[in-house]
Amino acid sequence: MSRHLRLIAFCAGLLASAGCSDEPRLPADPTPPAPTGPTAPSPPQPPSDPQRRAALALFESASLHESLTTSPITWATEDGKVWTDGPCAFGSGSLQGSLDGGLPPTTGTFLPTGSHTYVVSFSNCLVAWYGVGLSGVASTAYDASEWSNFTATVSAESVRGAGLASGQFSDLYDVRADGSAVWTRTGSSTKTTTYTPAPGSRLVNNWTTNVATFGGGSYSMIQHPRGVERRFDNLKVAINGTEYTLNGSFNYMSGSNGSPQYTGEIRIINNGTLVARIYGDVGNALTIEVLVPLVPL
Repeated sequence: MSRHLRLIAFCAGLLASAGCSDEPRLPADPTPPAPTGPTAPSPPQPPSDPQRRAALALFESASLHESLTTSPITWATEDGKVWTDGPCAFGSGSLQGSLDGGLPPTTGTFLPTGSHTYVVSFSNCLVAWYGVGLSGVASTAYDASEWSNFTATVSAESVRGAGLASGQFSDLYDVRADGSAVWTRTGSSTKTTTYTPAPGSRLVNNWTTNVATFGGGSYSMIQHPRGVERRFDNLKVAINGTEYTLNGSFNYMSGSNGSPQYTGEIRIINNGTLVARIYGDVGNALTIEVLVPLVPL
């Protein structure tokens, strides 16, 4: 009895101590694990620089092809007004236009509305002060009630463009376009252009000789007062034979402090598998995620 009293008195003075019991304990009882909450997913790792460029080249392949095939309207005229017929900007290179097989309207006058074909031949023609140069022959068969609303079938025969991507996303600075497309433009304060390349139309990267071949779908650009939206509807692009499909919309806007803000998402699919994404993250920054290595253009 006295043994139990001494044990009780000893434990009362050492409340923080373990082992105050006359019951036997194993010397190595395991400590229960501390409870843990759910593990936050790791943020996606940024792709390598070549893979980042490969994703952006897919993103801009249709817009660059469009810039070359539509050059009789976008580079040789301004909203339907004939820009020039002869020396190009700063006297660099030349161009020659032809309307319905004859001479074009006089410089500074508008192309006629209705249904017509306007063909322009570029020869090392500098068409913009920031270094855009064109060579080759491009044709536009258009049907226009006014120059803010029209439909056209556009085509290019080995039209080469240098400097087209300046200030854009990709580094496709020297490309060549062949093939044709249907091109529409609607709206005034908000302008929407939709570009549907004919299957088999091609864009060649002159630096690498790699080829993007279009296989269907469309690309649209919506210009609104605050920025630009780029939209892809099942646009199929094969890079050296590996086909990708682009879907989604991606928006660029100018923030309150003038900095760019990006929203939306473009998904790049190969054989039913998501291989890359281009999107605006929670901070509205341009973000590129490559899940499966892409074939570079």
